[in-house]
Amino acid sequence: MVSKQTIKVRHNMEVAHRLSLLPGKCQQIHGHSMWVDLSLTGLVNGNGVLLGLDFATVKRHFRNYLDTFYDHRLLLNETDPLLNLLVKDVDGGYGANACTGDPTTENIARWIGEWAMQTFEAVDLRHIKVEVAETHCNGAEWEAEVRYERT
Repeated sequence: MVSKQTIKVRHNMEVAHRLSLLPGKCQQIHGHSMWVDLSLTGLVNGNGVLLGLDFATVKRHFRNYLDTFYDHRLLLNETDPLLNLLVKDVDGGYGANACTGDPTTENIARWIGEWAMQTFEAVDLRHIKVEVAETHCNGAEWEAEVRYERT
């Protein structure tokens, strides 16, 4: 019997952003205490471990990524005129990060999912899912069936 299972890790991040392309109150700089869940699905090895990935490895990579690129950062669209006022050096200056598109919760979920696809590409995953909750009531999900080309 071949079985597949999913492991899930969770981390939080404090994020400020501005949706410059969306008319309304979200054009104002505001922040969220976001919770992010990463789910990886694949085959389980003979020791009962998902593709040899232990929780410690997944958590270390995942939490480091979120803490480095999102936590306590101001996310702005790369076309946002405020970005040039805030970025003073290559290290991000005042904690502002340029994003390819508005930093909506949907985009943040996708960007984290794309990072996970690259980070765990050496592992034969079947499915990746990212859930981002921007409030207790609202959030976004991104998921993809993964088919890595093996050479």
